[in-house]
Amino acid sequence: MVSGAADAAGSPPLVFVGGTGRSGTHILAALLGRHSHYRDVPIECRFHTNPQGFPDLLAGRVTVDQFLRKLRRFWWYRIKAGEFAPALVPKLPLGREVRGLHKIMPRERFDAAVSRFEAAYPSDEVGACRRLFYDLLWPLAEEAGKPGLVEMSTDSVAEGETLTRVFPEAKLIHTVRDGRDAGSSKVSLRQKKHHPRTAADGVEWWERRVRRIDEAVRRIPQDRLLEICLDELVEFDREATYRSILEFLRIEDEPDMREVFETTMSAQNAHRGRWREGLSSGEEAEVVRRYEESLGRLEAEGVSFAPLLRRAYEKTG
Repeated sequence: MVSGAADAAGSPPLVFVGGTGRSGTHILAALLGRHSHYRDVPIECRFHTNPQGFPDLLAGRVTVDQFLRKLRRFWWYRIKAGEFAPALVPKLPLGREVRGLHKIMPRERFDAAVSRFEAAYPSDEVGACRRLFYDLLWPLAEEAGKPGLVEMSTDSVAEGETLTRVFPEAKLIHTVRDGRDAGSSKVSLRQKKHHPRTAADGVEWWERRVRRIDEAVRRIPQDRLLEICLDELVEFDREATYRSILEFLRIEDEPDMREVFETTMSAQNAHRGRWREGLSSGEEAEVVRRYEESLGRLEAEGVSFAPLLRRAYEKTG
């Protein structure tokens, strides 16, 4: 298991990438995974950030039995949100996506790690959570011959207070994105009933999410957090944003990572401006009005990443 300390160059062994959802967390983690220092975890693991996970467990909002039940069932094997449980469908119809920790580790590793956690938790709650995470995921870095790991569960920054407590060696990157694109992307997926139905509703969904993140950001040590804008990374201020990530993690630029950045991270691939698709001029105007109002509220309340969003909005034109 990793020692939990930065290497000789000062690079953190663990990086969490988070945002509102549909804000570039996956592509940023994949970019870092091309560096010789980091292995990116290819799925959102979630058990350390989501409801009934580490934050609820350590706060006493759920019992250890409730946590373990969800870990062994939902986080181990699940079907994409909005679909049926596997027991109800003997054969999955085409297009249903199976998710969970089973995709990245053998059952033997999972069971052994969970057993160690269950035995250790009563006497060392934080230490047991920390070891469970590393027992499950650190072998990915070892198999790749890399000294660091990147995990991209969406709620990582929203639950940053818990993560910085459990993982004092970790750093967090918060990626924000034009709320119109983030919201409309969620509309296109609409995995759950409470997800937005229209691009205008998507802006409201996005604002609720960023407000929750802002509350968390205020409680995260600032030297542990970097906030970047996806729109600047893929279009408006590419090199400076890219360099800020390297400097924050104290890693050098490398050919493999640079190649991905220059060849695949573009405004087109990030679907910038997708929120306009299928909208009339009147509907576009309504989305713009709502977004401008949302930005104004965030700025007035001193949200730390509001200037990033404003800058990208003004460059969009």
